[in-house]
Amino acid sequence: MLRHRSRWLYVGLGVALRATLLGWGMYQDQHMSLPYTDVDYTVYNDGARALWSGCPLAQTVESPLYHDEEDLYNVPALASQVHCARGLVPVVSRFVLKNDPTLEEPVEQYFYDSESLWSQMAVWCFKLTRPLFRFFASIGDPYSRDTYRYTPLLALLLSPAQAGEAVWPLFGKVLFALADVACAILMWAILDERAAMHAHEAPALAKAWTTHLPGLLWLLNPFPAQIATRGSADSLVGVLVLAFVYLLIRATPEVALIQEPQVAELPPPHDPSELRVAHPACWWGAALCLALAAHLKLYPVIYGASVLAHLSKYRFHALRLLCGIRKPQRHDVLWLGTEFAALCAILYLLLGGLVWLIWGNPYIHHALLYHVMRQDHRHNFSVYFLPTYLTWDWDTHMSWVRALAASPLVSFVPQMATVAIAGFTLGGYDLVLACMVQTVVFVAWNKVYTSQVRGAQLTQYFLWYLWFLPVVGTTLSMSRTEVLTLMALWVGAQALWLGQAYQLEFMAQNTFVHLWLSSLGLLFVHVFCVQRCLQGWRRWRRKQAVAKQKAE
Repeated sequence: MLRHRSRWLYVGLGVALRATLLGWGMYQDQHMSLPYTDVDYTVYNDGARALWSGCPLAQTVESPLYHDEEDLYNVPALASQVHCARGLVPVVSRFVLKNDPTLEEPVEQYFYDSESLWSQMAVWCFKLTRPLFRFFASIGDPYSRDTYRYTPLLALLLSPAQAGEAVWPLFGKVLFALADVACAILMWAILDERAAMHAHEAPALAKAWTTHLPGLLWLLNPFPAQIATRGSADSLVGVLVLAFVYLLIRATPEVALIQEPQVAELPPPHDPSELRVAHPACWWGAALCLALAAHLKLYPVIYGASVLAHLSKYRFHALRLLCGIRKPQRHDVLWLGTEFAALCAILYLLLGGLVWLIWGNPYIHHALLYHVMRQDHRHNFSVYFLPTYLTWDWDTHMSWVRALAASPLVSFVPQMATVAIAGFTLGGYDLVLACMVQTVVFVAWNKVYTSQVRGAQLTQYFLWYLWFLPVVGTTLSMSRTEVLTLMALWVGAQALWLGQAYQLEFMAQNTFVHLWLSSLGLLFVHVFCVQRCLQGWRRWRRKQAVAKQKAE
């Protein structure tokens, strides 16, 4: 990944850029009215503080006001100061500590008999596990902080900054900035893996510009750098998504990246049950990374379509070329994708179940259901903002047609349809391109994606597909003029929208219709950019196929 000296140079410059922005952010926060730090970062840290210190044992099981779990919500002195995790594990832990059998006068005498052998064994087990009970009993509830809509694992990740008396406010920002740098390293890893597999048929994959694209488009790009240093946790999702792609490509290579593999004669047929992935450890790692990414942000589940298409293509050619099966059965082709989907689902449910056992129903409501049912009637980039605004105060006793039009689930229909089509169509040929196109379509059709007009701080939603751009850029055949035109259209569409939003928000002018038309224009620009990228990708594939034929 970092075997080239120029890559180390890019990493050093990228770290220096982010360190400079962190320093500037501290200065701006202290001396300017417009803060540099994202408001979400404050929410993250408040959630981490609530998790770390929101449920002290001195105010719960060791307090005379606490007798059972209901007192945490019914006793005003406790309810106003104590915010404990509501899952089954902390509740049971507090119950066990409150009924400590090692006390001189245990609270519940009826189940404790000091003469009983079983009671003595229970006391010994309790002494052994008491630190664990104390740990779980003292876990706080990050959802006690209004607007905390994230997984508790994010608050847990940031909680070391809240330990002790000294609080380090930059801990999370440094973590996110390092994750942002790690994204570029994973981009190089994907490019190196592709070069190792396909450089013999596509020499362009091994050229020097595969080093420069992640360096220039990511490490030295102030756009992702300022988002990470402002305190956005999206870079963590980027690391997991890129790691998932890299590990999956290592486990199941892209066999049709350049062209469909052909052989003059198939080997003798044999049992396909013996067929395995190239790297089992990478296979499990890819599933774990995708499950973790979906746990942090729900949207990576859309990559399921691309993965199924990719694994079906890999399995089809593996059955032909390795097992000698000329026409593989459909269920054999789909088996690998079904296995990966089941593995990801199991890991995701295990992770979600573990979090639910600790933090309970608030996790379900705030981190999952909120994002599925979320509506935002305030102006944002989405083409749905104006219809949502106009239907926001509709009567609940309306006709089913109007109720359907006002439902937040309606926006999922065009979004999921186009995402699925893109994934199933492209995933079998180029997994990275398919994931990028899916993400562009998902963001463009999303019912909410916001932007801050102040300070021209653009939305981090765009990061979700920009993670793939340095990798996809190596497989596009486009002129410099075409690239600059697409960049100008993309930036111009956002500038047009921001101009209308500024007039609405700060000048109190009625620009709702013009703002909505600007949102439609941004949607069109996204679709147009995707169409031009797909054309450039097809041209690149044709050029590589022609070059290979000439070389032969």
